[in-house]
Amino acid sequence: MGRKIETLEDFKRILYLWISLLLIAALAIYNLVPHTGTRTALFYLATTRILIAWNALFLICMVFKRYFRLFDYVNLVILTVYYLAIVMDCVFQYMVPGKEGAIGISIIWSPLLFLYIFITLKKRNGIIYSLALFVTTLLIGMPRFRHFSFDYKISMLIFYLANLVYIAIFCISHYLLKVFRELEEEKKKAYSDMLTGIANRRQVQAWLDAAVKHADKTGTSFSVIFFDIDYFKQVNDQFGHQTGDEVLKEFVRLSSRVISANDYIGRWGGEEFIIITKDELPQAEELAEYLKASISRHSFGHAGKLSASFGVTAYTPGDTAETIVRRVDEGLYKSKGQGRNRITVL
Repeated sequence: MGRKIETLEDFKRILYLWISLLLIAALAIYNLVPHTGTRTALFYLATTRILIAWNALFLICMVFKRYFRLFDYVNLVILTVYYLAIVMDCVFQYMVPGKEGAIGISIIWSPLLFLYIFITLKKRNGIIYSLALFVTTLLIGMPRFRHFSFDYKISMLIFYLANLVYIAIFCISHYLLKVFRELEEEKKKAYSDMLTGIANRRQVQAWLDAAVKHADKTGTSFSVIFFDIDYFKQVNDQFGHQTGDEVLKEFVRLSSRVISANDYIGRWGGEEFIIITKDELPQAEELAEYLKASISRHSFGHAGKLSASFGVTAYTPGDTAETIVRRVDEGLYKSKGQGRNRITVL
């Protein structure tokens, strides 16, 4: 059950990690190249060092998933200002006076800015922002176009056309990201319980299959806790299905607080729930005991005090997801047959 790209945010975070690493590497190489002692060169050196420090901080925050959106927008502003400064430097310091080296290495990285714009902003805002940036560069260069040499005129026209191509490409890419997002939502609906928001039976089955495969491969074990609410039908009959739904949601909230971040919980069906934990059987039994006690102490609104019955088992070599579910289901029904509000370990 390893990490996968399951959401758009996962995709963006991984993409940003790689972009930041590449930027740090490129800026570091730029610092290693010999530079003249001019004021402009010293300004660029100082700027690149600040950007290296900023991107390093950005990397750390992405790894720990902190201040993600704030860095998104601040990075966009920094990149925009830096990009416009480079264009102005090319036009005023090189093209108008006719010096060589106007279209330098920095301009090559301009596609990254447009990529960042379309990933950070929504499609419509991304298009508006990109076109506004493009028009700004036009306003910088075109009024002075007649002062450029023939070669610089060709270079500038190619630069503008390339930027339009970048914008068009990233418009299409943004559409693909929208499709990715819609598929993500459909997947969430397919694998989530609509009432409680936790995993549904299909997702639990996938987790069990993956856990069995991992245990077979590594020689490790895991445990499964199967439990349901005692006399839940009476809650629906006495208080109505709306109250029953609220009980189920509160039951899930309570159960989710008890388990650890490494455990998995899902709704198997009706008032039945499953927890998959990496703990060995004794620790899983302790978890079930703690959950049972927490449920018994809790007040479920109009429904008042409730209890739950449990079946607990652990993976043994040769098990399949089906044999585990069959065994833990047998444990649950033994608990019910013995008076409910108890735990049976098999």
